[in-house]
Amino acid sequence: MRRARDAQEAGSPEWAVLERLTGLVLIHVLREVEGTFALERADAVLDAGGVPRPTLDWLEEAPGGG
Repeated sequence: MRRARDAQEAGSPEWAVLERLTGLVLIHVLREVEGTFALERADAVLDAGGVPRPTLDWLEEAPGGG
């Protein structure tokens, strides 16, 4: 997921979606501090662009997911 995020333009909505999902995964594997910082970075971009904040459930709903 990080490689996909890094392939996006930093600060873009696409980057922010992947950054947020990365943060959620980090929190899930008990790396709370890194995950929280990722969420803060991503949420600022998503909120500014009016883009909904994805959750881990979003991955299961995506085509080819779960």
